[in-house]
Amino acid sequence: MKRVLIVILIILIYSVSLSGAGKNFMITVSGNYLSNADSDYKERYGERNFFPEGKISIRLMGNLYLWGSYGFLSSSYNWQEWSYKGAAEADLKGESVLDKLVISGGIGYYVGYIEKSEISIKVEAGICKITHNIASTINQIDTDLITGSSETKESGIGIRGNLGVTYGLYKSLFSEVSIGYLYAVDKVKVGDGNQRIYLGGLRMSVGLGLTF
Repeated sequence: MKRVLIVILIILIYSVSLSGAGKNFMITVSGNYLSNADSDYKERYGERNFFPEGKISIRLMGNLYLWGSYGFLSSSYNWQEWSYKGAAEADLKGESVLDKLVISGGIGYYVGYIEKSEISIKVEAGICKITHNIASTINQIDTDLITGSSETKESGIGIRGNLGVTYGLYKSLFSEVSIGYLYAVDKVKVGDGNQRIYLGGLRMSVGLGLTF
């Protein structure tokens, strides 16, 4: 999916550039906070994740545009647990390292002007692919002896929506604040059955962008 998205963006950039029209592109770099939707797995993912994201938008006509984005994070989380029922104190500790990849794309529309001292409102909808690579280890608290390790991969394709407000700072430079939601689902093996997990969640971001 990543390669397909890159190829599509290159073709669109080349096609629009042939028209000779100005201000057809927007590039945005933002910092994002993601509140994970699946409460059952927050000990593995953390309650919130911070990840940087880059986005490129290409104007189709008027205020209508296509957009594609790429975000990535790597973080670790620790926990303690009991090895047998009825234990008074936790005797095992674990650590999970999460590598999270978010690739998205879709269509958007803005109302207003993305120019100096002007405000615009952007509405975006599209699809997303969220991938988790998780490496976990479990150690005994008293001896640090490794008692188990595992690596899992979770991936799901879903939908994404964004609502943003921009303010023109200087010539082609603008700031952007946005809120949105990512929804993607995967199924993991638990015992004799499968369990649905939710890979997305509520997203809030602050960023800077350029138009050209």
